[in-house]
Amino acid sequence: MTRGLLENEAELSKRQLHLLMQVSTIFNSSLDFYAVIQSVIEEAVSAIEAADGGVLFLYNSDKKGLSVAASSGFRKKSVNEVILRPGESMTGLAFEKEKTIHFQTNKEVVKAMNTMSAHNAALYHKSAQDLPMSTICIPIKKEKSCTGVIVLDCFNEEKSFSENDIRLVEAISSQAAIALENAHLYRNKEVSIKKLQQFNQTVVHQNESLSKSVETHHALSDIAVNENSFQDICSYLSDSIGKPVVIFDPFGDVKATSLEDIPSIKSIRKAILTHLNSMKGKMVSEVLPVEHNFMLFPLGRLTFPLGYLAILSEKQPLTRFEHSAVFHACTVAGLQLMKKEAMDKEEQRLTSELLINVLSAQEDESDKGYAASRLGISMDGHFTVAVVEVPHEFVGPEEEWLRSCIHSAISHLLDIDEGKQLLVTEWGRQLVLLFYVDGSNGIEFSITVVNDFMEKFNDLVDTVMTEKICRIGIGKPVRGIQAVEHSFLEAKKTIKFLKRFTFAGYSSWYGEIGALRLLLNNKEAELSDYALEYLSPLLAYEKRRKGELFQTLFVYLSTGQDLKKASEQLHVHVNTMNYRIQRIQEILNMDFNEPSDRLNIQVACNIYSYLFEA
Repeated sequence: MTRGLLENEAELSKRQLHLLMQVSTIFNSSLDFYAVIQSVIEEAVSAIEAADGGVLFLYNSDKKGLSVAASSGFRKKSVNEVILRPGESMTGLAFEKEKTIHFQTNKEVVKAMNTMSAHNAALYHKSAQDLPMSTICIPIKKEKSCTGVIVLDCFNEEKSFSENDIRLVEAISSQAAIALENAHLYRNKEVSIKKLQQFNQTVVHQNESLSKSVETHHALSDIAVNENSFQDICSYLSDSIGKPVVIFDPFGDVKATSLEDIPSIKSIRKAILTHLNSMKGKMVSEVLPVEHNFMLFPLGRLTFPLGYLAILSEKQPLTRFEHSAVFHACTVAGLQLMKKEAMDKEEQRLTSELLINVLSAQEDESDKGYAASRLGISMDGHFTVAVVEVPHEFVGPEEEWLRSCIHSAISHLLDIDEGKQLLVTEWGRQLVLLFYVDGSNGIEFSITVVNDFMEKFNDLVDTVMTEKICRIGIGKPVRGIQAVEHSFLEAKKTIKFLKRFTFAGYSSWYGEIGALRLLLNNKEAELSDYALEYLSPLLAYEKRRKGELFQTLFVYLSTGQDLKKASEQLHVHVNTMNYRIQRIQEILNMDFNEPSDRLNIQVACNIYSYLFEA
């Protein structure tokens, strides 16, 4: 019998040694601890006769608890969700005490498992049908700290864990701790190698980007030196960054594009004009935020950009290289625009003195003839002077912005119609525009040319400004260089009239003012007395009766005393209109058929409108 026991113990020792060797082989087969830990648990449950199931827990510092790393004999979907606090259930106790604990009876197991949270208890009951009859919990120790717990459960009350079983699992636990440490070191090494590889890739990428950036810089510099077109800039930049590129002038017209059809062009133009209006007197940032599917970069000066470069980016941010390439392209395009502006200003400066001689009343005919020949204009052409005034309330940066806006609008229109004969100079806070056409075309043609230009100018400026700002006075067309001064004086008088009588609007020809220009020599109080002297009886009547005679009088005079037209405007019968006019004459004690009465009442009504109804 003794021999039989010895043989059994020898056989058991042999199987345990074989298990340890097999576990050791599994651990050494891979440095990835998590790839072999499942096999270890399965081998342990298979080799230890009393074990019906097993779980290996590892401490998770992020979750501050023991989570399942491997299991055998349990429903994995449920058991894998269990996270035990230190001290919770049998596993938590062994982890907290950092020593092997053998729960020999079902009673001891139940007592320990009663400390589980309701959530963990529910998960356990989903993973196993019954509670263990006995359990061994062996901590996994690394140096002086505990990193996890190996748990083996016995669900058969006729079996039990022996001391040899416990020692065997403790040996497996020691090997597991070594394997875990090796895996940790291996992972750290892998991370270091990966970081080094990423760093090398970053350096290579940065070198490639730097090389490409330098190449782009040189190419764009060559474009600038050779004064190539904006189309060359657009095409090269678009090829470099792989995105469509468009260059606009300050008012949203396309100067160059890498596309035949530009999507969202209306939205881009709106963004440009909105930006120009919002930056009045302010310095702007380099890049306008992405809106819709494009990015806008102002070109040239910051007070009033000379143009814009648009990148159709589909809301994708630019890479470092793309931003650098766009910056170089904006610099080149901006420099070209500033160079053109400087040339225009220099040309204007050279012609300003000559133009001032032409406009001056003090210069004799020979000096004006010399100035005209230098300016390249004929002596006997038709000339018209327009004056654009910068309001006095605009000072500092705002004044600079407004002047830039006016000059940009004029340059824009001249670029569109290169044949337009126009000279521009500054005269204090006024910009003077001298239009001239060949003498064979006639006065009517001159008027058409000026009206067309000034209408387009007003429309262009209105796109940038939310309100009317500049007043524009236009003198009558004159024939010959000697008469230019008269058109200039009339333009200035028109400005004076528009400033004094704000009801008259912001732009007018001198001829449109008519006899009202005589009012400029009278004080406002005198004009008011004159108007009320004639109209006060009708005003008093209107106040008592609340009639429509006052309005009827104005409509009647504005239609040239045409009863039919006046009645149509007022939506009354012509007989009613005739009755009202007769009644008005009685109240005012006037006869509109008398030239003197008619003139007096017309002047009085106009003055009243200008002074009181504006």
